[in-house]
Amino acid sequence: MRCLLAVVLGVGGVGKTTYIYRLVGVPVQPKTTLRPGIYRWSLEGIPLCIVDIPGDKALEVADALARAWPFYFDLAVFMYDVTDVNTLHALLEINSHLRGRLVKPYRRSVVVGNKVDLAGPLVRGEEVARAVEAVGVFYISALRDSYDKVVEPIRAGLRELNLKVSR
Repeated sequence: MRCLLAVVLGVGGVGKTTYIYRLVGVPVQPKTTLRPGIYRWSLEGIPLCIVDIPGDKALEVADALARAWPFYFDLAVFMYDVTDVNTLHALLEINSHLRGRLVKPYRRSVVVGNKVDLAGPLVRGEEVARAVEAVGVFYISALRDSYDKVVEPIRAGLRELNLKVSR
């Protein structure tokens, strides 16, 4: 089976690299992402290549992705910080910039609200999820939640791609 392509998108500081490290089992604290990285991982026998894109602002993220990876992804993980509404709105900007370059650069998408362990009032992402045609919204703490909870957004995306993964 070919390696399914997934990308984690969001502005700087939302926890994209921490999330990827947690998924693939990298045991160190991530540093600031300066260039795109590709992480190979397998979920229940399904090989995935997860792309980590640098950038602090929405346009930087979209441009970095378009330059580094000029073809389609199977799954886009749109990540925001549940304590900062601006990071949620940035997902719409990223999606708009990407669709300006390509019709739709991903087959399926999920929205992940990260840092629920820090949340006072939780910024909800359902409206943005509809706008980016996401499978759903998942609220997690990439640092503190169980591995099963952290991997659930990926599982949901893979199920929507008609791949057999557990619930």
